[in-house]
Amino acid sequence: MTCAPDDHATLVLKLGSSVLRTQADLPRAVHAIYREWRHGRRVVAVVSALGSTTDELLGSARQFVASPHPSSLAALLATGETTAAALLTLALQRSGIPATLLDAAAAGLRTRGDALDAEPVALDTESIRRALATGSVVVVPGFSGRDDAGATTLLGRGGSDLTAVFLARELRAACTLLKD
Repeated sequence: MTCAPDDHATLVLKLGSSVLRTQADLPRAVHAIYREWRHGRRVVAVVSALGSTTDELLGSARQFVASPHPSSLAALLATGETTAAALLTLALQRSGIPATLLDAAAAGLRTRGDALDAEPVALDTESIRRALATGSVVVVPGFSGRDDAGATTLLGRGGSDLTAVFLARELRAACTLLKD
């Protein structure tokens, strides 16, 4: 799926869990990003958790309590995307591609609503543009944001796709969702 671009030089590239099933799939993701970056595009990579990580984390939470508190569960589940984003950033750097990881707080991704089904409402586009201006690929974990109090929130099912589309809209950039 591709979103209509206003800025052809910037691409938000969403890498889903069907593409990143395990750490062994990271080189494919690096190659997809490199293909765009070497052609002079500024790339923002939005990353889902690897494979079934979210379901595994949910299962772990339910081992402790049948109905986890929403804010605690949101904080736990967001670690899946954060881990995948950090691993992708390291894989890019190992391949010689400058990469900067911006989590939801650093990207200024603000949300409103329920801790487990919030909607994105604001983004610090300047923090992303500053990182892109250095020539870095910017890697952002999908699926999570921060509410006005700074607490971690989730964007619900399909939240990583929503993150990518929201970032593309706010950055006035092209958007490609890579799916298996």
